[in-house]
Amino acid sequence: MLEKTEKTQQIPKNTSHKLELDHLHGVSMTGVFAVPTFTDKTATVRLKDETLLICGSDLEIKTLDIENGKLVLAGTVTELKYKQSSAPTSFVKRIFK
Repeated sequence: MLEKTEKTQQIPKNTSHKLELDHLHGVSMTGVFAVPTFTDKTATVRLKDETLLICGSDLEIKTLDIENGKLVLAGTVTELKYKQSSAPTSFVKRIFK
């Protein structure tokens, strides 16, 4: 498994994102602020107010331009999960969730 380090950018106001899925063989996105983790099976993508988890197989980053907020992934995409960003919680709250 290959882990990538996180790259981030300043978050401008009123920024949305656009996602284009190419028949389960790749994803093109705009509005990307960070890619904190990436493996050949999952990619975590930080957007303005939410996080997107992309699952699949043989995932590969073709283009990552954090300054312009662009990401292109190749591979078989099987699942896209959005999660609202929330305030960090304490360690105890996460254990007893």
